[in-house]
Amino acid sequence: MELDKIVLNRKERKLLNKINFLTDYGNKRLIKAEIVTSQPEFDLYYFYQLRNYGLVETHHYPEPEESYHYRPDNGIASTQKGLHYNDWHWEHLRQFLYRSVTVPIIISIIANLVILVVKHFYK
Repeated sequence: MELDKIVLNRKERKLLNKINFLTDYGNKRLIKAEIVTSQPEFDLYYFYQLRNYGLVETHHYPEPEESYHYRPDNGIASTQKGLHYNDWHWEHLRQFLYRSVTVPIIISIIANLVILVVKHFYK
């Protein structure tokens, strides 16, 4: 899923920031799942949302004897999209404010100046 289509709510952003903090923003690539699940921000629903968006990924730690029984995911890492989500979010907000606020204000100021000049010269 592209970043343009991803809108995180407050709890998802908080959990993503916590995972990024725990992975030291990508320097420690993989952390134990118990560390993340013990955080007060952790909620399984929001974690699965982040995973479905591709912002975090789960892995298995290697075991010496590979067996064919079910193993839960025991390693969590932020993806590159997850590490840079906040940068993208602020850039997107800046562009939105420029297009939606700044440009209309500048246009209205120019229109008012034109009206004043026209009124002044054609009196």
